[in-house]
Amino acid sequence: MAQPSLSEIELEFYEKFFISRDMEPYPVQDQAFAHIFAGESVLITVPTGTGKTMIAKAGMWKALRLGQSAVYTTPLRALTEEKYRELCADFGDENVGFATGDYKVNPRAKIQVVVAEILWNRIFGDHDVKPADIVIMDEGHYLNSPDRGYVWEQSIIGLDARSQLVILSATVGNPEQFCLWVSQTRRVPMALVQSHERKVPLYHEYRESYLIEVVKDLFHNGDYPAIIFVFGREMCFEAARLLKSCRRFTSEEEVAAIAAAADGVFLDRGAAKDLRPLLLHGIGLHHAGVLPSYKRLVEELTLQRLVKFVVSTETISAGINLPAKRVVFPSLKKVIKGKPRLLLSEEYHQMAGRAGRPQFDKDGIAITLAPEEVVQAVRKEIKDLQKGKYTVDEVKIRRAVYLRQKADALRGRSVIWDPEEHNKLVQGKPAALRSKTQITADQILALGLPDLAKTTLAVPTDGAAPVPAEGTVTAEGAPVPAAAPVPAAAIEKPPEDDLPPSMNLNIKTVIDHLFVDERTKQAGRNRLQWLVENLQALGILDQHGQHIAGKMIRQLRGIDGPFVFYCLKNHDLPYEGLRELCEYLVDHEAIQKRLSRKDDDKKWEWIKERLRERRKTEDQVNREDVEAEYEQKFPRILAEIEVIHQAFLASVPHPELHGGKVHKVIWRIIEEEQLSFMDFVERHDLENEEGSLFTYLARVMKTARMLGEATELAEFTLLESNIRKILGAVDERIMEEKG
Repeated sequence: MAQPSLSEIELEFYEKFFISRDMEPYPVQDQAFAHIFAGESVLITVPTGTGKTMIAKAGMWKALRLGQSAVYTTPLRALTEEKYRELCADFGDENVGFATGDYKVNPRAKIQVVVAEILWNRIFGDHDVKPADIVIMDEGHYLNSPDRGYVWEQSIIGLDARSQLVILSATVGNPEQFCLWVSQTRRVPMALVQSHERKVPLYHEYRESYLIEVVKDLFHNGDYPAIIFVFGREMCFEAARLLKSCRRFTSEEEVAAIAAAADGVFLDRGAAKDLRPLLLHGIGLHHAGVLPSYKRLVEELTLQRLVKFVVSTETISAGINLPAKRVVFPSLKKVIKGKPRLLLSEEYHQMAGRAGRPQFDKDGIAITLAPEEVVQAVRKEIKDLQKGKYTVDEVKIRRAVYLRQKADALRGRSVIWDPEEHNKLVQGKPAALRSKTQITADQILALGLPDLAKTTLAVPTDGAAPVPAEGTVTAEGAPVPAAAPVPAAAIEKPPEDDLPPSMNLNIKTVIDHLFVDERTKQAGRNRLQWLVENLQALGILDQHGQHIAGKMIRQLRGIDGPFVFYCLKNHDLPYEGLRELCEYLVDHEAIQKRLSRKDDDKKWEWIKERLRERRKTEDQVNREDVEAEYEQKFPRILAEIEVIHQAFLASVPHPELHGGKVHKVIWRIIEEEQLSFMDFVERHDLENEEGSLFTYLARVMKTARMLGEATELAEFTLLESNIRKILGAVDERIMEEKG
């Protein structure tokens, strides 16, 4: 049977997905389809709710009908699973595979639905630079994620030029410059399709009302489900309890349906005792401190309109398919590391864009509430004037109240918002795409060194220091601002005879092609040179750059391989020591900080009392002096792994590449005291951090697995198995991930 032509394939696609369903594509979809069926790489940047998934399906349909392969990747596991189920329904279970971590379904299927890290790993870990004929990256604006944006950027750099690349994104700034960078990097033209028009119009309201009033109004008018964005986990629960003071939002039949669904998910201990009554009331909680299985339950019940109001942090806005009829912002203030600031325009629009469900709503509305203290003061002044039968000038009263509140906020080093600030957010432009790759030791080793016998890693004579990472703090205490987007003039076209980076893929190639300016690239080359010097000092590389030892570190992606090599080479650690090593390597400190808080409180109380005492005789003494006295009087005894790490740092010429590790004892306590997950939660009052604890233990488990595969030490395999059993009792899908 002859292979159909591209025009026939395109017509078949329209017949299956539009004509047979009595639907019409949006104009922007038609534009995107034209590029996809022509085999062109393209960036599609459109508002939420503009049918990006249907655009992805066009690429997968074309691949299937041509007998080709397709990879569809998303940033989040929950979103990946959701898309997998949807694509199975459209293309048949036999044609669709799924992969996240080491959990795989139908790995030989023509269409593979994977989390973004899987695609990155296939390119850089398995050296499969052409993982598919067409690669579709959904939620491409995730390139701006500080933690995971590098996955998108590096996958683009490393992807074979023969693969058609389709990137689907929410609206972003500088799309032309980004497309130019992709074109110059891959040596393949990258087309652009963009639109700012939403199929479901989005409106923005500013109300001087209390949250409870707005929620009652939304429920009365049937304007739900609604998402209430709150910037803090504790505040999430406070807001949810406030909503629960309303009359129940659910009917008896809905309560029964929610209870039946919850019975199969909720544990009989921990946060479930607080979350279950909220759910039965029609209120869901969704943030990183909630267990993954509980969050999935909230998502499912909301999509069924059983949950009417979801109180969430902004994480729910980052790709999870949980559209709502309305979105509510009780506050526009965020507190980052103790410093308050107002939302950025791109943050606001990412969350506000959840309002308005295609095929369900004629519009979406994002409602911002005035500060509570403003609402209270305005109402009181109006009421007082009315009681005295004075003339009420509400405009004048509001103006005066806002001025007073702004002055109070300024004195208290806080921030406050008003209709003008709200309008600035609404009118703000979408965020420009920016590189988030940080050239760390882990990144260098994960991407692979170049052939050092043929490559010169010259460091400039001016000794330029590395460009600090966005979000870090300088020595003077000032935050490092976000890097500016790369102007088109700074994107230099490579020499005509220069090969695509996929044909010579290593860390230097990646650095040379990053979406950054030359100064930042040079800072990355400096770090590369310094790491090479560290590896030579450890005997991993010889003076000519040949890899003569420690080859297992190539498998340790995202882990400080040189330290692991040094540790295992110089110390014969028992199981307990290797367990300590795993926890030390994991970059997740939230739970350990909670455990250490009591000791920290005692320390600061001692310092406060001692400072008061010393100031009676020493006028110039300051807090730092007293803290130094405390450290001298009560020195912390270093754990064995910390002692080993200090010795390691002393053995390399550039120790700054290997810092930032924190000693943690969470899994040690659970294992040694034979605690269950919920035993540990209840002992340390972690009901609002169950999700964080789960994430931490999952990372320790995966670190143990990676170390076990690289070193073939049975202790690591045993450690992985022990953690998996504990987590499997909380979420049975963990047991499925054995492979």
